[in-house]
Amino acid sequence: MVMLQMAEKTTKTKRRALLMTQNEPSSTPAPSPSPSPASFQEPKPLPGDAFDRMRMDPEIQQFRRKLMIGAGLVGLIVVLLVVWSLMPSPAKKAESLASKLAKAGDPPSQLGGKMVLPPDVALMQPEEPMPQVNSGNLVFRPTGSESLKTASALPKVTGGDLAKLAAAEELIGKFLETPTWKQRVLLVRDRLRVAPLMSIYYSKNADGPQAFDSIVEATELSPKFSQHVVVFEGGGRRVATVEHSAAGVRVDWESFVGAGEMGWSDFLELKQAAPTLFRVLVSPAGHFENQFGDPSKLQCYSLRNISEPGAKVVYGYAEKGAAITKALDYQLQLSADATVPMILRLKFPPDAPVDFQVWISELVQAGWVTP
Repeated sequence: MVMLQMAEKTTKTKRRALLMTQNEPSSTPAPSPSPSPASFQEPKPLPGDAFDRMRMDPEIQQFRRKLMIGAGLVGLIVVLLVVWSLMPSPAKKAESLASKLAKAGDPPSQLGGKMVLPPDVALMQPEEPMPQVNSGNLVFRPTGSESLKTASALPKVTGGDLAKLAAAEELIGKFLETPTWKQRVLLVRDRLRVAPLMSIYYSKNADGPQAFDSIVEATELSPKFSQHVVVFEGGGRRVATVEHSAAGVRVDWESFVGAGEMGWSDFLELKQAAPTLFRVLVSPAGHFENQFGDPSKLQCYSLRNISEPGAKVVYGYAEKGAAITKALDYQLQLSADATVPMILRLKFPPDAPVDFQVWISELVQAGWVTP
């Protein structure tokens, strides 16, 4: 083994441990004879173990100490993090305890910053026994209520119901595509009574097929009726109701066009004084003038008819506190929509100065489909 003296470029530190003997002689050795030329060709090894001399190097010992200290610090940090993650948070303890006491109805008291439980309050309250219900019903407590309620079962959708809805949509498509009302009357319910009304209606309104985009939102109202939304080309919508009976499926034409006992424009032009039946969309309003100018005595409603394109909106009035006013307000409160379809009987007052203010003489029913 040949050991050479090395020096680093940066620090110029010499590795003296590799070049020095461990035990130096006490006296000066006698001068050795001049070496022969052959002795320069073979270097002489230093006495002692090279590994032991390397371990005595100061820099290696210093690096070793730093490495051991760093490893110890990393291990200590890992142990502290593991212990911290396993310890429960004091805030979570206090929050959990406060929520349990709040459910018990008795808030905790604090003495010296510490939470003290009332002596008669247990952390776990016994659950209230649920009432006996029929199989398949759901019992729940509504938000903000102390009483329990039973949820009604949802109607089951069977293959037969889907077939009924599909047959109804097919019928509505044929109904809209028929070229004349005389062919269309074969597809409507109660056609013997409705045929004269259709004849009068289409004598004043355009007849022919109606272009539509799709039929959506099929809903089974009852075993007898289903409701469908027709989307016309251009974005307009209208509800079509279909009757399911032993004779087959039929479209309710009167509710589809919003038909009444006479034309809407004729009623306004003649200012009909006799009560006349109409299908209208009702919403609350506040227009008071002429004979209907006292809001302290009258209730005002907006009435809109869809049987004619661009039909004028009319204001209907009823006396406050009357039975008909209470019935109208009740139907409006029941619905989540801004307007509610109703069948009403309307009439003009004698010598009416305008054609947009009428009396509401009778609420026939809510909805446009008659039984």
